[in-house]
Amino acid sequence: MNTIVNKWFRVIKTHPLRNILLILTTAIGTGALGLSMQTTARLDRLVQSTTGGSDRRIVIANAEIGVNGDLSWTRPFQFSAEDSAIFTSDVKGIKSVAIVNQMPMEQIKVNNKYWKPSSVLGTDNFYADVMGLKILSGSFFSAADVTSKEKVMVISERAAKTLFGDVSSAAGQIIAVDNGFRMPPQRATTGTQAGGTQAGGAQAQSGTALAGGRGANAFQQMSSWSNYKIVGVYSDPTRFEADNYGIADYITPYTSLLPTGMNFTMPVRMFAARISGTTVKNIESAIRTDLETSAGTKIKVTAWEGSPDSPGVSTIEKARQSLNDLSLVTSGLGFLILIIAAFGIVSGLLVDAADRAKEMAVKRAIGMTVARGTFELCLRSMALAGAGGIIGLLLATSLSVPMREILVPYLTALGIGSTDLTSRIFEIRTLLAPIAALSLAFVFSLLPAAKAAASSIVSGLKE
Repeated sequence: MNTIVNKWFRVIKTHPLRNILLILTTAIGTGALGLSMQTTARLDRLVQSTTGGSDRRIVIANAEIGVNGDLSWTRPFQFSAEDSAIFTSDVKGIKSVAIVNQMPMEQIKVNNKYWKPSSVLGTDNFYADVMGLKILSGSFFSAADVTSKEKVMVISERAAKTLFGDVSSAAGQIIAVDNGFRMPPQRATTGTQAGGTQAGGAQAQSGTALAGGRGANAFQQMSSWSNYKIVGVYSDPTRFEADNYGIADYITPYTSLLPTGMNFTMPVRMFAARISGTTVKNIESAIRTDLETSAGTKIKVTAWEGSPDSPGVSTIEKARQSLNDLSLVTSGLGFLILIIAAFGIVSGLLVDAADRAKEMAVKRAIGMTVARGTFELCLRSMALAGAGGIIGLLLATSLSVPMREILVPYLTALGIGSTDLTSRIFEIRTLLAPIAALSLAFVFSLLPAAKAAASSIVSGLKE
């Protein structure tokens, strides 16, 4: 280490002002490239976390999109619960499929406090795989929960903290849910006038009411409240991801609205799927062909990347392309500045070689090879580049936080929140900047150094 430091000082002392300027130029170029590397690392993670990277998360609906953007549904629905397994096995590019239904939930009650849920989704046990949800506590509900119509629920980390204070306290808790349904009045089968009134009073206190008369002719309005048990809590996705893919804060089995034991199958009109290595249109066409072949009739199928609530409308591809473009521009700008700095080092090498022509001629005369002379001259250039590279790396690291703040308005314009952009102080990728500075200095110096080292010994001794 001391040898390297001494070499740097010896190189700098030959022409202090010129070499310091070359080091600072390289530092600026390396710092610019380091900042661009930091930015691309953050943006690449942002693309991965918000849009699934190379995967796509799409919605498949048993409908067609009209000119006004609304879905024209087939009645009765042509999809069935069994189709999810068929899509996964028969359609190339589909990795996992889950049923998705929008669930009514007017309000919830926890510890005698009422809340308006932000978003609710009914699905099956494959949804966590499709959306890449990470379970923090408990587990996602099972296929058996879906089949038996269990009233269970998985909630987001955000919802757990709001309702219960922390994630660990949420699993096993009960949430009272008002689904907004008001069951048709049921005729009372027993009771007298007085008994009906007394029963009505007691039931009114417990959340039910009487309507339409008393006694044997009374009609009872059933309560719309149900108790759901929390079985798991998942890590919050980014806000952009949650909004654009429709990831709800409250997720339940899509069959949970049905009473246990009722011989009725919930209709299926929509799936969410994770795909890879193909386009959304190819998936749509393949599913339509597969279903029409097996059904022998025309099937309405529409697929899009995004949320079940926004048919055919998605900012995801725009955001993905914009982030990739920004990453490419910042990297290109950093490399351009560093290349300009490398040319400055080469010009300094030419001057240095001219100044040392006599010294190199003497060394050649006593036996130094051209290759040795070339390496020695290149080493001097790399010493300057290395000093500039270290300074540039420190500069890029110190500007990490300001650079992140510069990106926030741009991301906000894309609908991505500032919290979605990670804020690591140091990115491993920034080490490529000083490595690139050293590499460019060596490559650009090699030819001029070889030419200078191979110059005539006689001419050099005359200098």
